[in-house]
Amino acid sequence: MTACMQQAVLSRGCGLSEPRYRHQTNQTELQDSMDKGPRIGDAVLGGRYSLLAQVKGSIGRGTVFLGIAGRCRYCGQTDRARFRTVAHAFPEALGNKWVISRDECDACNQIFSKYDDAIARAVSPFLTLGGVKGKSNKVRQTGRSEGDAVISRRGGTDGHGINMLANNADPAQHITATADGLIRMTMPVPDVPFRPRRAYKALVKMGIALLPEEELDHYTKLRAWLLDADDVVDFPNLDVGMSFASVGNAPPIAVGALLRRTIPTDVVPHILFIFSAGSICMQIDLMSDHLEDHLPPVPTDSINIEWSNVVYDPNGPETIAFRYGKPVHLNWSSLESEPQPVKAVILDFNPQTCAGSLTPIFR
Repeated sequence: MTACMQQAVLSRGCGLSEPRYRHQTNQTELQDSMDKGPRIGDAVLGGRYSLLAQVKGSIGRGTVFLGIAGRCRYCGQTDRARFRTVAHAFPEALGNKWVISRDECDACNQIFSKYDDAIARAVSPFLTLGGVKGKSNKVRQTGRSEGDAVISRRGGTDGHGINMLANNADPAQHITATADGLIRMTMPVPDVPFRPRRAYKALVKMGIALLPEEELDHYTKLRAWLLDADDVVDFPNLDVGMSFASVGNAPPIAVGALLRRTIPTDVVPHILFIFSAGSICMQIDLMSDHLEDHLPPVPTDSINIEWSNVVYDPNGPETIAFRYGKPVHLNWSSLESEPQPVKAVILDFNPQTCAGSLTPIFR
């Protein structure tokens, strides 16, 4: 079976990040705007948190540099000869071409590349479906060409269409008609293996990249744990909230934000990290050394930020809101390889107009 579809806009959310767009020739150019949405220090989430840091990258905005060159914020390296690699603060495989860390040394970058690979594998279906251009400016394929299921871009890695193939499948089990006249195709997604703990560490690394200097001393243990790619620390749960929007047509943006609790004694995590790139949004509690010691056991699904990225036209009233909706909660504590978390994609489309939507189904 082969299916081709364009975009899905899913769920609702509350906007915090607002890049803007303008049309230039035949492509969409995204530009950051700091005159809309919360500013650093503004209260958010009902006043329990404030916006501590936010970094946005997009087409047309240029390169954003983080940190001060000459000292690695992860290991403390100060030899300038050890800073030759261009270090992406957010993984290039997730579409980040713009946000670069100046305070990440070559040795740490090599460690973190393992984490970047793990998180790219974890969200591989979203990257392919969304047409996200990663390393070498290519869209990755999900699954092996000779496997039972594969997702790829029609017309090659730069193609705009989507191929979803299920080999040796019975169409009667995967294609149905809905009551409102739509055609529904339930397509299996390849079991791309990834290492959950390494994927979690990719998020931790991104969060630390955004930390202001005055917060770094609160995260010495987390930074040490980050540098051990093969740690065996017993974590029963490392909770990741994952949500999605516009699955079939990912916007070329990458946004990272830190939210810090307003009252130190409040029974909520000290800092939350939210990362969105293209169709995906992920959120974690950035675990400090001691600033959560007063917290009771927190339910694993307690962090439920409904994030939005709003794209707007500076020359007119038009806006496009990418609302990532309520997150699905995943436990990424495992040291062993597991299949990426999406087991199938439901494609609902109108056979007359070919308009439709893509909805991922989690395991």
